[in-house]
Amino acid sequence: MLAGFITCFFAGLLCILLGFLIWKKKQLSLIAGYNEETYKGDKEKLAKVVGLFTIIVGLLTILLPFGLEFVSELFGLLFGAIITIGSIVLIIYVNKLNKPTNPK
Repeated sequence: MLAGFITCFFAGLLCILLGFLIWKKKQLSLIAGYNEETYKGDKEKLAKVVGLFTIIVGLLTILLPFGLEFVSELFGLLFGAIITIGSIVLIIYVNKLNKPTNPK
């Protein structure tokens, strides 16, 4: 049981660190599939939204074993649903951001 808590804690911290690097330090190369040459949208907004999403995933990952242990197994289903729906919304939003900032 303790191994699950420790694993989720370190995985969550890793996600939080990567989210911070993407959002605040603008390390866009950490985003899977990101290509500097083909992305034409607002890179500041991209960094912010992907960084914040990654930080939220990290926080939820840290909370996951506590929810499973003390609340219910439904917490795991809720976790999966939040991550899945959030990922779909993030992909749609990022694709909308990938428009030229200066259409001229």
